[in-house]
Amino acid sequence: MYKNLSTEPRRSQEVAAHIKALIRDNKLKPGEKLPNEMELCGHFAVSRPTVREAVKALVSQGIIEIRRGKGTFVRQTPGISEDPLGLDFIVNPNMRLVLIEARIIIEPGVARLAAQNADDDAIAAIGASVKEMEDIVLQNKVNIEAELSFHRSIAEATKNPVITRIIPIIMESITKTYKDAPRTTEDHRHALEEHRRIYQAIASRDPEKSFQAMHQHLDESYQRTLSKQTAVSEPKAKP
Repeated sequence: MYKNLSTEPRRSQEVAAHIKALIRDNKLKPGEKLPNEMELCGHFAVSRPTVREAVKALVSQGIIEIRRGKGTFVRQTPGISEDPLGLDFIVNPNMRLVLIEARIIIEPGVARLAAQNADDDAIAAIGASVKEMEDIVLQNKVNIEAELSFHRSIAEATKNPVITRIIPIIMESITKTYKDAPRTTEDHRHALEEHRRIYQAIASRDPEKSFQAMHQHLDESYQRTLSKQTAVSEPKAKP
């Protein structure tokens, strides 16, 4: 599976390219552990510094990750970094609103395509995320993971390989914007009803209804977020 690169130039680049090809061809799967440094040296017939340089390059590209004390693994979403949109370098108090605006442009169309292309397994996965949201609401918990999973499942349901790469990037960015202002139980209740409508539309394989349900969900999310930000920015009345 691994290629001897001992006589080829730019060895670290070649090692990185070969590992990337193994991942692309699904010979190394997401979450799978790579051979250790010495084993890679043996596989490719190169030095340890060459392997280290190749690994460093793949880590910087978000393709693999190093887990201290455990080894080097293929990322669950290879190629998507922890901050794919560079939000850490954008200072914008309206970042949540900006993200929702972008999602309003993109995600209703994704829902429409999901309704057209989803198979039974894909619809079941979307439904499972809705069930998780229901459990969270019933237990009065605060957790956005089920909602993120819901949107990822819709992306997967489209069967479009570009969309399945774009939506996780957006979801990762959403996670970053909620670090300083977590969701509330009331937010989850509103979102649950909206997500149910989206799921029902996709499950009924109605593209236009799915488009409208997703658009309505994001529009209402925008209005809730705007209302919160306005309330925070308004000066409190003096007693």
